[in-house]
Amino acid sequence: MKKVPTARDCMSIWFVTLRPEMDVYEAIDILAGKRASGAPVLDADGNLIGILTEKDCLRVISNGAYDHLVGGTVADYMSEVKGVLTVDMDLFSVAREFLNTNFAVLPVLENGKPVGRISRQDMLRGIQCLQREEALEKAKYAEDLKTMQSPKSIDALQRLAASQRPENLAALLSNRRHS
Repeated sequence: MKKVPTARDCMSIWFVTLRPEMDVYEAIDILAGKRASGAPVLDADGNLIGILTEKDCLRVISNGAYDHLVGGTVADYMSEVKGVLTVDMDLFSVAREFLNTNFAVLPVLENGKPVGRISRQDMLRGIQCLQREEALEKAKYAEDLKTMQSPKSIDALQRLAASQRPENLAALLSNRRHS
């Protein structure tokens, strides 16, 4: 049976975090310097209270379009966290969360604290991993079926028998007896 990847399997570690009282221009410098599309905003206890995204930063220039650039704090511009992932969520649940939000990156929490992030690009890699595993499983099943129908050796039959669940083994041996 295929193992469905979890959020922990697909996540990246946040390499930058922000504080709500931080100047928004300092946060923009950090995001630009790290080429980050966003960063979690944490309170003094390390709890996630928001996310500052590239789109949020665009509001800085939009707000100053007809006058001069307006400053402020990260808290003034950050987005509310609409979707949160936990490390044990499977790929299907993570995909559902992405479909329910416009964020390109979602935070991953463990025990209520942010431990990583998953981007849509990470999800594509997770889908590829799941597809490869499924293809391998199908190929193994086809090989097992071939061995079941016409084993090339006792070793091959023993390997097949060892890889089966007890209920499948009974059916396998029954089919061998009738052929």
